[in-house]
Amino acid sequence: MRTARWLAPLVLAAIALGAAAWLFSSVGEMHDRLAKHSNGLALVFLGIAGLLAVLAGLSAARLFWKLGRPEAPPAKPPEDIVRAAELQTEKAEGVINHVRDDLAKAQLQGELSELRSDRQRRIFHVVVFGTGSAGKTSLINALLGQHVGKTEPVMGTTRRGEIFTHTIDGVEGTVSLTDTPGLSEIGAGGAVREAEARDLAARADLLLFVVDHDLVRSEYEPMSALARQGKRSIVALNKQDRLMEADRDAILDKLRERLDGVVSAEDVVAISASPRPTPVRIKNSDGTVQTVLEIEEPEIGLLQERIAAVLGREGDALRAGNLLLRAHLLSQKAKAQVGRERDQNAQTVIDKFQWVTAGAVFANPIPALDLMAAGAVQFQMISELATVYGVEISSSHVKMIGSQMVQMVLKLGLVEASTSLIAGLFKSTLVGYAAGGAVQAVSMAYLTHISGHAFAEYFAKGQSWGDGGMQAALVRQFDLNSRTEFLQEFAKQALDRVVTRATKGAKQPVGKDS
Repeated sequence: MRTARWLAPLVLAAIALGAAAWLFSSVGEMHDRLAKHSNGLALVFLGIAGLLAVLAGLSAARLFWKLGRPEAPPAKPPEDIVRAAELQTEKAEGVINHVRDDLAKAQLQGELSELRSDRQRRIFHVVVFGTGSAGKTSLINALLGQHVGKTEPVMGTTRRGEIFTHTIDGVEGTVSLTDTPGLSEIGAGGAVREAEARDLAARADLLLFVVDHDLVRSEYEPMSALARQGKRSIVALNKQDRLMEADRDAILDKLRERLDGVVSAEDVVAISASPRPTPVRIKNSDGTVQTVLEIEEPEIGLLQERIAAVLGREGDALRAGNLLLRAHLLSQKAKAQVGRERDQNAQTVIDKFQWVTAGAVFANPIPALDLMAAGAVQFQMISELATVYGVEISSSHVKMIGSQMVQMVLKLGLVEASTSLIAGLFKSTLVGYAAGGAVQAVSMAYLTHISGHAFAEYFAKGQSWGDGGMQAALVRQFDLNSRTEFLQEFAKQALDRVVTRATKGAKQPVGKDS
């Protein structure tokens, strides 16, 4: 490599010396001829020639130095980012271990394994991103030099992300090219495919954003959002063969202006991934003339040079930063799954205890003790909700926040409010008027439902009630949970339980003496 780097300057130096010798001889001859007529004119000529020689020598020396200097070494990934990516990956693994759903856990573990594998292998993830029919798949085909993806003049040809392996001259390692669904697709599944495209783009080491016109809002917003995440991007203005040169240059200038501060000017290039065939008139041997379409080669040289330059210079640093981002996104995804599972389990606990509360209140013959009975049940519900959310809580703390909740319910008058509302709903939905015990039972079940959701939110937020404290959280849940919907669901569950018990009773074998 060192010999090759110095070969060009040496050849240029030899040519320069030969040219200098010829010029020196020619200048001497011209000086002698001028001196025969005028010594002053000969001296002026000699001064001008000397000045030009000095300037030429300085230019040659500058060129020689520029060609002969060693290439800048590739940027090394910052050690703190590499270490942060490792720690974030370990953190993601810890969250994944709390996932209970086998299918979701297997998917997350697969992403974790891929992440760790990418840390060891030198693979650059390049994602092709943009609106439908801008020419993303055509660009993939052009880069690979073969037809691997379907292209059509309509939006939505690519239905889901497709990955292809590629090598690029000047890039040490393998390039993984990912084709994505288009942005701003309309029709069934368009929004889902766009979400997948954005997700794939967020995981790219390098982003190729393909457009065939000036940017519109639906393109600029995801582009700038990905830039804020630290995504390195190259913008390719495709289909330049369909534009007049002046129009192409005007669009390029406008793109660079709009993307100032987001994408550097040198990373905005014009290409033709799939040029239109050129009509060619051919004269046949019989004298007839026919027109045939001649296939044109893709014009993607500038883009290939930019990809090679960016990956060759910044590739390792980009990979390190992207591994950190992917580990963070995986951790967030696992947290969301754990949160959904905990919310489902919390709902099961709340459903159980609202029934326990209803049964305790309905069976209690002394109305004054109803709230106390419901309070005792609530203490147990709080303990089980804490377990669901992985919170260690003492029995004294349970009693304290449980008592505070009961006092808050009384302070806000929610017992009277819910009883009157439930009684009104009974009147309008049932034939006749239900017994007072049933109204009280359903009312207390509803309050257990409300307080249960308030406690679930409290534990999910790390034992924080948020702005406004317990009172605000309780009122918020009271507003969010419709009394009508609760009563309908409660009545449905009651009917299901009655039918289930009746069915079980009917299936029991009848004794001989019966």
